[in-house]
Amino acid sequence: MRNEPGVSGDTTADAHIDNVTNDPEATPFVLVTEESRGMERRNQSHVSASVLSWTEALARPGHHSLYESMVTELAEYLGETPATVAAACAAGAENVAQEWKARQLRKKSPPSEVVEFYRTTKSYLFDLTTFNSEYPHTAALEALVGMARKRGLTTVLDFGSGIGSVGLFFALNGMEVALADVSEPLQDYAAWRFKVRGLKLRLIDLNREELPKGTFDVVTAFDVLEHLPRPAEALRALAASMKAGGLIALNVEAPEARFPQHIATYEEVLSTVAATGFHRLQFLGKTEVFERVERGAVCTLWHSFWGNVWYGFLYRKSIAVLEALGVKKVIRRWIKGPRS
Repeated sequence: MRNEPGVSGDTTADAHIDNVTNDPEATPFVLVTEESRGMERRNQSHVSASVLSWTEALARPGHHSLYESMVTELAEYLGETPATVAAACAAGAENVAQEWKARQLRKKSPPSEVVEFYRTTKSYLFDLTTFNSEYPHTAALEALVGMARKRGLTTVLDFGSGIGSVGLFFALNGMEVALADVSEPLQDYAAWRFKVRGLKLRLIDLNREELPKGTFDVVTAFDVLEHLPRPAEALRALAASMKAGGLIALNVEAPEARFPQHIATYEEVLSTVAATGFHRLQFLGKTEVFERVERGAVCTLWHSFWGNVWYGFLYRKSIAVLEALGVKKVIRRWIKGPRS
């Protein structure tokens, strides 16, 4: 595995995470610092009050911007200087793509090889630090917390959780959080971030365990399903992990030359959503929110058939017709609302 330039390749987080548990009933380790006390007070004061914004939840005291805060936080974790980490973050997205190409991965690669890439690469530590500092889903997340509170939903799973930022946002807005991922470097860092804030975390290592059944009220899957060689299997596992009436928020980014690791399409993912047991509630910008519902065998068969017909044959053709008529943007705004 290629190491990031200027960042020690043998840095581990083992010493930092020995008290983070994957047992939801265990008593969490609390690091008593001024920061964790402040986080705890902030968490308690917002459980039933207004929703903490993305920046309010993630930025640590004493920084001028969320990006500066997140770079400094990663530098502290790695034992590197902020300047060194900032340089690695600036090259993060390009390094991820280069590493993917160096391993000669593609859509038809064996799923085990794709999983191994995500399990071991450290490049995403830097790419996601930049990405999360200017995150495109903040409005959707804040709206989702509001929806969850109105429905009395309290337990949340962030699937493909990366460096744990979405989980921190939910935890600091008073929810019980579980993170699930295959990446060992990202899980270690996410666990450390929770620990230094004194926050409880359930960490699910998808290399070693399956998602629990019927457990979660809310699931998020942001910028992850397009990375999976078998997204339909992931959706079935997510549906099984949820309680009936729960909410799932997801998006699927389009394939691009600069993101060769985007190997599943929007149509491929959405063609199976309804048959898996999800009913679309609304759009929140690029995010789609679905409710977990129980479907009978006949209804499931119908949604499977129609999903394949619509997304397999009609969806792109319909988009092309609307575009030719000059009404695509109008209809899009009517259905999804203004771009966030």
